[in-house]
Amino acid sequence: MKVQIQNHTVEFTKENSQWVIDNQSPVNLFHQGNQTLLLQTNNQTIQVRCLGVDRSTKTVTILYNNHKYSAKITEPMDELLKSMGLENALVPKISEVKAPMPGLVLDVLVSVGQTVEIGEKILVLEAMKMENAIKSPTAGTVASIHVTKGQAVDKNFVLIRFE
Repeated sequence: MKVQIQNHTVEFTKENSQWVIDNQSPVNLFHQGNQTLLLQTNNQTIQVRCLGVDRSTKTVTILYNNHKYSAKITEPMDELLKSMGLENALVPKISEVKAPMPGLVLDVLVSVGQTVEIGEKILVLEAMKMENAIKSPTAGTVASIHVTKGQAVDKNFVLIRFE
């Protein structure tokens, strides 16, 4: 398993039920509560706190010495898929956004051919006198838009399709 933090990559291997870093001394891992972890080597003990985990990107946000770090974890299967050109094979492909409820389209914030990121606002839908920002569930390019501003839609109506 590889862990990349900033410009450093640390490779862990498991030997005799202990984690070892690059053929150095073993690293013992101890849980201290739900979010705190102690890493113990022969000459030091490091305490890190987990602030968040994004399983889809295999990224962990940690706190160490009052500084936040983002750690990307790469497992052997990830390396194998990447070497075969299949690094996105396990990522579900979402091709369309449907209306989560009946409502009125207040605004369409994207256009055909536009590239969007995950979580980017793409449409505003009014339902029960409340404005709801519809966000992109995937990164991709807008292939077609099936609604216009002021249009009433039913639940599960296809709003936008991606390439």
